[in-house]
Amino acid sequence: MAVMDVGRAAKRARRSSRVSADLYDFSTFPTEEVTGGDSTLPPFRDGVRYFLASHARVTFPSSTLFSSLMTWQILLRPGYSMDGSDLSSRIVSLDVVEEDVTRSSRSVYCDHCRVVGWSSHPVCRKKYHFIIRSGGDSKSLNIGLQKACSGCGNTQNLSEGSNCKWCSLALDVEDWIYSQLEDNTHLLHGVIHSNGFAHLLSVNGREGGSGFLTGRDIMDFWDRLCSSLAVRKSSVMDVSRKYGMDYRLLHGMTNGCSWYNEWGYEFKSGSYALTREAYQSAVNTLSAIPLSEFLFQGRRPRTQLHSTIAFYQSLSCSELVTVRDLFSFLLQLIRENRAKPASKPLDVLCAWTRSDVERVQLAMVKILKATGGNQASWVSRWALKRSICKTASPQLINYCLKHFGGMLVDDESRVVCFRCNPISNDFEYR
Repeated sequence: MAVMDVGRAAKRARRSSRVSADLYDFSTFPTEEVTGGDSTLPPFRDGVRYFLASHARVTFPSSTLFSSLMTWQILLRPGYSMDGSDLSSRIVSLDVVEEDVTRSSRSVYCDHCRVVGWSSHPVCRKKYHFIIRSGGDSKSLNIGLQKACSGCGNTQNLSEGSNCKWCSLALDVEDWIYSQLEDNTHLLHGVIHSNGFAHLLSVNGREGGSGFLTGRDIMDFWDRLCSSLAVRKSSVMDVSRKYGMDYRLLHGMTNGCSWYNEWGYEFKSGSYALTREAYQSAVNTLSAIPLSEFLFQGRRPRTQLHSTIAFYQSLSCSELVTVRDLFSFLLQLIRENRAKPASKPLDVLCAWTRSDVERVQLAMVKILKATGGNQASWVSRWALKRSICKTASPQLINYCLKHFGGMLVDDESRVVCFRCNPISNDFEYR
C-alpha cells in the first residue's frame, strides 16, 4: 500500500508540474533550461520528440480517419509589451502538427524544397508544422473539431465520421484540413522536415493581424526554436509588399542586407534569375548615390526635396554625404523618438544645468568670433553643430542653438544675429 500511495502521489506531482510548465515566457522560450542545456544537441528527429513530450500536450491524436496528422499545443505568456503594458492575461498558443506524408493522398514531394533547390534531398516521411494563429488566443488549431456540411449546413464533430449524419453527404475532410495548414494569415507558420531542413512560410506582426506580437518578436521566437531543435537550414521567401517597393528598399540601403539577415538569412536567389552578386551590387549602387545630385544647383527652381535634404543635413552632427547616410539618420531619429517615454516626471524641469548651457553657448560664441574677426561672416547651423559635436550631447546642442539667436555677449555690447538662408534653407548665425 505504501508503494502504491507513493506512486499515486508522484503521479499527481508530475501532472501539476506539467500544467504549470505549460505557460512559458514567449520572449525567452525555448531557453537552455527548457532544452536541457546540453552543448551538443541531438538531431532534429530526436530533439522534436523530446521537445513535444516535455512541453506540449496532445490536442488531436492520430486516428483511422486522420492517420496522417497529429497535433500538440503549447501555451505561452507574452509578458510585457514594448510600451510597458501588462500582457499577463494574454495567451499565445503554439500549435504543432505532425504530418505523415506517406499516409496522405497528396504528393510526398515538397514544393518549397523544389523552389529553394533542395530537390536532391531524400523524401522525409514526416514534417512538423509550427503555427501561431491570427488572434493569439488559447484555442487549438481547428483540426478534428467541427465542420459544417455543404449540403444541409449542420455541423458535426469530424471524429464521428467522414459522412454527414443528417444527409449522408461525404464531407471533404482532407481538403478542409489542409486548407487550415495552408492559410497565409497565421502569425507564424514554419515547417521543419525530419531531416532538419525548414521553411518559414508566414510571419505576420501587428499589421498582419497580431494584437500584441510584433514581427520581430515572432522572428526571435522562430530563431530560438530552430536553434534549440538543431535545425540545419531554414529558407524564407520574401513576398511581402508592405508599403510598396520603395519602403522595401530602405533596410537594404541602410544596412546593406535584407531584414531577415538580422537572424542569419542570406540572399540565395531572386525572381527572374537574380543572383546574389547582382542583388548586392544593386544595393551598393543605391546606397552610394551622393546627395549632391539632389541638392540645389545654379538657377534651377528650388524644390521641396532640396529643402528636406538640407533640413536633415542641418540637424545631423555628422556630414550626410550619401543616400545611406541620410536614411540611416532618419531611421535613427525615428528610433530615438519611439524610445522616449510618453510623459516626463513633473519634478524634472530640464535635463541640463545652467552651467552646461552657458558652457556650450560660450563655445559657439568663440567659433563665431574666430570665423569672421572684426567683419563677422555668417556661420551655418550645421557648421556650428559639427564644430562642437564632441563637447556635448546632440540634444543639448540643439537646445542651445534654439535659444542662441538674440543672445547678448561681451558685457551685453553685442548680440548674436541669426537668419534663414533662402538658398540652403538652413539657419545661420554671426
